[in-house]
Amino acid sequence: MDIKQLKSVAEEIVVATSKILNDVTVAIVDQNGNYMAIDEFYIIRKGTEEWKPYIDEIIKKRKVTIIENPGLNPLCKGCENEGNCPQTLEISVPFNFDNRFFGYISVITFSNEMKDYYIKRIDQTVEYLNSMVKLMVSAAKEQATRIHAERMFSEREAIINSMNYGVVDCDIDGRIKCANHTFCNFIGADRPIENQLITEILTSTAIEEVLNNKGELEGREAQVFINNEMHRMVVSATVIKSESNEDIGFVFSLHKAAYIRSLVFGSKEECSENALSSIIGKSAAMIELRKRIESIANSCSTVMINGETGTGKELVARAIHSLSSRRDKPIVTINCAAIPDNLLESELFGYEEGAFTGGRKGGKAGIIEVADGGTLFLDEIGDMPLHLQAKLLRVLQEKEILRIGGYVPTPIDIRVISATHQDLDELIKRQLFRMDLYYRLNIIPIEISPLREHISDIDDLIDYFIMKYNHKLNKQIIACSRDYIEAMKQYTWPGNVRELENAIEYSINIQTGNILTTDSLLQKISDYDLEERSTMSLKQRTLEYERKVIQNVVKQYKNESNGIEKAAHLLGISRASLYRKLKG
Repeated sequence: MDIKQLKSVAEEIVVATSKILNDVTVAIVDQNGNYMAIDEFYIIRKGTEEWKPYIDEIIKKRKVTIIENPGLNPLCKGCENEGNCPQTLEISVPFNFDNRFFGYISVITFSNEMKDYYIKRIDQTVEYLNSMVKLMVSAAKEQATRIHAERMFSEREAIINSMNYGVVDCDIDGRIKCANHTFCNFIGADRPIENQLITEILTSTAIEEVLNNKGELEGREAQVFINNEMHRMVVSATVIKSESNEDIGFVFSLHKAAYIRSLVFGSKEECSENALSSIIGKSAAMIELRKRIESIANSCSTVMINGETGTGKELVARAIHSLSSRRDKPIVTINCAAIPDNLLESELFGYEEGAFTGGRKGGKAGIIEVADGGTLFLDEIGDMPLHLQAKLLRVLQEKEILRIGGYVPTPIDIRVISATHQDLDELIKRQLFRMDLYYRLNIIPIEISPLREHISDIDDLIDYFIMKYNHKLNKQIIACSRDYIEAMKQYTWPGNVRELENAIEYSINIQTGNILTTDSLLQKISDYDLEERSTMSLKQRTLEYERKVIQNVVKQYKNESNGIEKAAHLLGISRASLYRKLKG
């Protein structure tokens, strides 16, 4: 309670007291000597305001003060009305609350008749003023409590309505007491919903279970039917108890399941705008790959990435996602070769509660559903069983998914990127892969060259991985010896960039100095380098390197009508020389 709340009550007390007590004026003064409230006739009758030294003395004493001879009292010395005050009597009663002094209330008479009247009734007058003080303090406290409650309610209402999930407060029978804006938007309410049963507005076994069992519910994914439309939501329920610990109601919260999944599976790393810069290399093959990624990123068409193991197919998929309009949604990855056939279906498509023994209560969303709004990356798609290929094809065609054991399909919006190191044409011939699914997945093909075909990028890749593992392993490698780099370039890298990264991590781990030397090479790379050096002359090695460079450039332009001319121009030789070197 503060002085402002007392002031509004004090004004009402002054008016009431002036009417009840005969021929007196009333004033209420705060602890600083300022009027909180005053009878409108007081100044007119007295001719001046209250004398400040008099006010200060009463505040200082903080007890009942009676002045029977105003104008002649020592406290009146210096006042304009000293010796000739129109007042005849003043009775002042202090008021306190919670051991805090707030001021005092005074009644003043202006006639000897009224002075005598109140002097004879001094005890009753003081008692009456004390009762007015108690009334004023009580009223002010009640007003303060009401104002605080209103403010708290307003703040809580603002907080609840700012939530992006539905909140609804129900009594113990499920009758709605209030709901936030998001819940009303969920159900499309165009009229008040208070006093309606929540089960009349929406249908959900999770909510019915709470109402029937009178228990709480923590974050269960459930089907919620609103206006005959099925929505997947995460439902929670909290029991509200009375002061006597009796259950009196529930607060339900309903989150859209897709939003919760995006929070769980999305990450800054997945949506990094620098994913493209992680594709290292200045070779024609890498430049062309980055251009291709940029050109197709914003398409909604499916992408098929082909490349040997370790070439960075998942990195390309993440780069495509990071540059797309879906970058704020998750990219969800599943390796079709890494999950057993009997588990892959439930991982991909999810299942409803009760679909099989041991399933999670409330069911479980599959990877495809989790990727809703974002990108689904199916790695090693060639290893997907045929019966699941048919279900995946239906998802791509119908844009909806049906969980195992479910009856109501869920619409989804995903972009599918798949990858494989296998020859899918050969798998189709052997009837191990569906041709119709292949055509649906292979709308935009991307080919990633093996490392041996862009060996010139090894320098940049080594620099990149040194920087990465210096930070990770707290090392200070600053360079590589010429022999180290030469040995790395001579190796054929069957495991491609992944194998290169592992080899550099190994070198950084065992290198004692700050320069990588051949002493830190993996044994197989050292042995390969020695073997090559012992069997090839300098001329042979030069011709082999030239052959690789020519093959890479020709491959870059192989699908263009004037590809040979462009390749020859890039290499700085004539068409005839290029044909001769290709034949040789």
